[in-house]
Amino acid sequence: MTLIIVAATPTPDRMRVYLVASRDSNKVLFLPGDLTGCGSCISLRRHCSRLGTSGTVGPHGGMRFPMLLDYEVFEQALTLFHHYSRQNSETVRQMQAKGILPTTRRRGFAVLDIGAGQGHLPSLMQPYADTLVLLEPNRRCVEVLQQAFPHVYPCPWGASALERLHRDYPQGFDLITMSHMLYHFDGLDDIRDKVRMALTLLKPGGQLVIVLNQPSAPMALIGIAFQVATGRQAEVATNQDLHAFCHTSRFYRDLAGQGTAVVIASIDTPLDRVPSRAALIALLRMCLINPLSESPCATDELDAFISEFLDSHYPRLTYPATLPSRDELIVIRLTPAPKGRILAPIRLLYGLFPG
Repeated sequence: MTLIIVAATPTPDRMRVYLVASRDSNKVLFLPGDLTGCGSCISLRRHCSRLGTSGTVGPHGGMRFPMLLDYEVFEQALTLFHHYSRQNSETVRQMQAKGILPTTRRRGFAVLDIGAGQGHLPSLMQPYADTLVLLEPNRRCVEVLQQAFPHVYPCPWGASALERLHRDYPQGFDLITMSHMLYHFDGLDDIRDKVRMALTLLKPGGQLVIVLNQPSAPMALIGIAFQVATGRQAEVATNQDLHAFCHTSRFYRDLAGQGTAVVIASIDTPLDRVPSRAALIALLRMCLINPLSESPCATDELDAFISEFLDSHYPRLTYPATLPSRDELIVIRLTPAPKGRILAPIRLLYGLFPG
């Protein structure tokens, strides 16, 4: 396939999203990177090198690429998502309005973001935190994070990461965020364990904020529809359980124990002014891909499914398009324990506090 850059759009984090058209099949791809200039073969070659792929100059001055891998396509889609979604900015606005996140830098205020992705949410919280620690398992995202943030743990969230964080930050955290993380866990029992683990890292009076798509959100709808269509019944069951239980305050009160306050708020997080159908299709790929997979990505099959989904759910969509979407902001606050008492028996679950 011969590809050539035909347009470039800056994103808020100074990256760029490039519309790349195929001379061979009239397809379009979106590539994030530090490219310069339309139709530039040299800069496109440099971009391929940055992604760890290689390209050759085609007969028309374009570039020839091998098939992209799942995680590469996911990262491209994620960059587009953060460019057009209000998710992170609205999450920060709501946390500040509710007094969860300071509106000015607060001395000693410590934040842990579990599942930091490309760093968009942390970058918005950074001006208000004295200490900001990130955890992210995707090695490509970790490379980006390590260039911008000093404290990055390149590992999945689990018992090993928990032990390291307890050792490195024994004082705990004022705020822990898990934004759109629960979908990546292995069923309700795993979700319970991972949330309990996070709660053990909070300071007395600290707060854990979980952000989830509402079941009617476009990202949730297409994700579950694709799982059903491809016969991934275990994932369907997990998502159905998640929507049935993880949007209720009782679920979190039961797993956190006494001395816990839970508040759930609905927040407005639309995809705003996506410029074209091609851009929207490329963005929605992120809902259908395992972000850690290094398998070749079947973009043709994904794009066909997304096209049918858009035609059936949004038949009158015009561009630039805005898709309504709402998230749930779940706030779990540990009430400070009376002096001399141990805060929250969940701290003893993993044997991290001997004696």
